[in-house]
This record gives sequence, C-alpha cells and structure tokens, in this order.
Amino acid sequence: MDWQCKNWDLEDQLYYPKRRVNNKMSRKIKHIIGGFYSQKMNRTVEYESLSERLFYYYLELDPLTIRYYVQPVEVPVSFQTSTGELKNWNHIPDVLVFRQDSNPLLFQVKYDPGQTSAAFERNNNACKSYAEKYDWDYQVIYPSQLPRSLSRNIRFLKSYLAPRNYYKDWIPLVRYRLECLKKSTISDLADSFRYQMDPLALLPLIYYLVAHGVFHVNVKQEIGRDSEVSINTVASDYFKFLGESGDNVAQSN
Repeated sequence: MDWQCKNWDLEDQLYYPKRRVNNKMSRKIKHIIGGFYSQKMNRTVEYESLSERLFYYYLELDPLTIRYYVQPVEVPVSFQTSTGELKNWNHIPDVLVFRQDSNPLLFQVKYDPGQTSAAFERNNNACKSYAEKYDWDYQVIYPSQLPRSLSRNIRFLKSYLAPRNYYKDWIPLVRYRLECLKKSTISDLADSFRYQMDPLALLPLIYYLVAHGVFHVNVKQEIGRDSEVSINTVASDYFKFLGESGDNVAQSN
C-alpha cells in the first residue's frame, strides 16, 4: 500500500501510547528505559529495553518505514484455568509499523528467543489473532540477536539522521561527485573537496546520506572512513538484511 501521501491524524489519535514506560514488570532483570527524539515521527519515542531502542533506531533508518507507533493497542487476552476460573487482561504489544508497499506490521520486541512462558504464548496468540482481524502482519523480533557489526552500524548511523544547516548547499555537490566516481571510500570522497571545504566537515554529511539511504554501504561490515560508498539503487539494505538474518532475529507468526 502507498503510505507516502497519507494524512496520519487518525492513526496519531488511535495509536497513541497506551501506557507509559516503566520498570513495574521487571523484578530480577531491570529494564533500561528512556527516550529519544524521532526524526521520522517528529516527537519523542520511549523504550523499555535496549532491544526496543535498537529496533526503533532501525525503523528510523529504514527508508520504507513511513510511520511507527509504540505501545499502540490494547489486545484482550483470556484463558480458563484448570479450576475453571476465567482470567482476562489486556496486553500491549510493542510497536505498529506502517511500511511502504506492505501491510501494517505489529511487532513484539523480545530479548531472548529461549525465554518463553505460558503467559507469553497466550499474549503471542492473542496478538496474532488481533493482527489478523485488522489484516496486519505480526512478528516476534529479537534485535539483540543481530550480528554485532549491524547493531553497531544502526547505533552509529542513527546519530547522523538529523540535518545540519550547511547540508542543503553541499548535498547536490557531494552526490554528483559520487555519481561521477561511481564508488569511493568515505574518506576519499570527503578529501576530494579539500580545496573547497574542510573534509572533516563533510564526513557527517556523507554519513547523513548513508543513514538516509541515498548512499549505499555494506552494512554487514563496520562503517567508518574506509567504507566504500556508491549511489544507492535499492530501497532498504537494513530491513532486507533483517529479514535474511534467520529465526533467531525475526520470527514470523
């Protein structure tokens, strides 16, 4: 589905966070809670774990992710105990993602695929049924299982998503230079402008273009000055790699 030209006022009202982040459910393992300013959502996004933060960074970088909502819905869960008692509660999954040319995706973000329980399975099945009801897709995802180099690159590039004032004047020049070169290391590309501008000032701009998917880089290797870049011809390296990483990272349900 084409989400690019959509007005998101209705979704903003429907999928506001249904609860504040907290440590109330954490006893033995203390969650790391916090928030960051989302360039994509134009507001603060809160997280309850480093796994959630990594995945939200991931969504910030994915060019095909148009919008995402944390703690978006209350999913009713019910089951009957062995004594016949009926128990009911509402479970709140982690994030609802609207991605270009895809059904909406409801995600549960977990740390370890080996950690499971009867309550988790009940919540999981309820989320799956809830998603099917609205024609959404549903996944349980384990960002902590991503390769270390990819996790590092996601955190690294997230810090370069925000534009600086001088970028607008230099982006066309840097992009044209790379089109002419076909490919270059980040350091050599910046240094090619040394008689016009300090190369150190161009490094953040090049990382900015990588972070926004304008320049292609091998995300499976640690990104730095020696990384080779070229003009990007694919929509999203990041999400494609996540989908290819195996069931230890993303589990379809």
